[in-house]
Amino acid sequence: MSLRRKLTNRSALIFAATLGFVLLGAYLLFRHYTRDLYYRKLEERARTAALFYLEKDELTGHKYREIEEKYRQISAAPIRLYYADDFRIYVPDGQDYSLSRPQLEAVMPHGVRMFQVGERQCTGIFYKDNQGDFIVVASGSNSAGSAQLAALRWMLLCFFGIGMVINYSMTRWLSHRTFRPFSRLIRKVNAITADNLHTRLEVPSQKPDELTALITTFNYLLERLEAGVRSQRNFLRNASHELKTPLAAMIGEMDVTLRQPRSNDDYRGQLQLLQQEARHLQAITEGLLALSGLELSPPPMHPVRIDEVLWNVLEKAAADYPGAEVHPDLDGVADQESLLTVHGNRELLFVALSNLVDNAIKFSRPAPVQVKVTAANGRLAITVSDRGPGITADEQARIFDLFYRSPATRHLAGHGIGLHLTLQILDRHGIEMAVSAAEGGGTVFRLLFPAPFSSFSNLA
Repeated sequence: MSLRRKLTNRSALIFAATLGFVLLGAYLLFRHYTRDLYYRKLEERARTAALFYLEKDELTGHKYREIEEKYRQISAAPIRLYYADDFRIYVPDGQDYSLSRPQLEAVMPHGVRMFQVGERQCTGIFYKDNQGDFIVVASGSNSAGSAQLAALRWMLLCFFGIGMVINYSMTRWLSHRTFRPFSRLIRKVNAITADNLHTRLEVPSQKPDELTALITTFNYLLERLEAGVRSQRNFLRNASHELKTPLAAMIGEMDVTLRQPRSNDDYRGQLQLLQQEARHLQAITEGLLALSGLELSPPPMHPVRIDEVLWNVLEKAAADYPGAEVHPDLDGVADQESLLTVHGNRELLFVALSNLVDNAIKFSRPAPVQVKVTAANGRLAITVSDRGPGITADEQARIFDLFYRSPATRHLAGHGIGLHLTLQILDRHGIEMAVSAAEGGGTVFRLLFPAPFSSFSNLA
């Protein structure tokens, strides 16, 4: 069953229950009012009869004639008088019904008692007179009230049925109009395939509502899905392109080695070449996986001490390049230590800084590399300078392309992923990077962090 049909049916059920409760309550209240009104009418008849039968000797002639006139109007009504001491009938009414002793006894303590015998309603009053104590009972069947109740019952049932038909029709029409945008949305969603994931649903211009929130959420889902598919395609394309060369080299070297017996030194040399190619292959795979991870989901961010990350980078560089000289300089932030705490991902910042320092060492050896940390207009800045061959203006725009390597540096180990990955990491952190030529030769990479930690501490 569709959601629209469920809404229509449930709305009709709720309306039926509500309308039925209201109409039934109105009917019961009217029935109670009708019965109570008739009981009061019987009480008035009983009092008029008591005055007519028992107060003739005590009232003036004018007053008694008024009572007699009232009694003539109800003389056809069944009214009985009983002696209160032994419950004998004093004045009969000619009706074929009887009252039990407990029913009559119950009248005296209250003064007025209303009860029912079969279909007959009765009102009894206890009346004291100089002739003795009496019980006056007026009875009757409220045929007019019953007819009114029957007419009201049929009218309420008819209005209940008509109301249900109107409500169901209006609810069905309303649900159709309400769910029409969802039907259009479903058609648009069904038209989105893997080939057009760039398509976005149009957000309505009216005030925000649940539909707008749904479309916005779905568009965000499409963005993440598109990023995932793009990352997968990039990974497959790059992997298929870049992994072929080292794999082909490894297979070729193994084929050459296996063609004829060789000495242990030859085998050792071949294994070293295979190890070099395997590490190259490992570096490419790890870089591609890191890029895919960045594209799939945003990295978790926390407060990070950038000086601690930088010292870890320098320790790694010292282990990887034992003869390299790296001169760190943190004096520029000695009096602004708060700038050293940044909001970011420690592991990714380590990878980015490590790539910059590693590149500087490879291109600068045996000249030293300088890593300088300073403050620039209240923002943290890190500069990595080398004494390498430098980068031409034309190449500066391309060094961040995936797998790009300058012809002048192809003799150095590398695979063209590091700077591209570094740029992606810096973009995720909002860190600006500028590349320029150093005085006297070499290259300068300058990182400018977005803001001190205090301005976004609430995000941590």
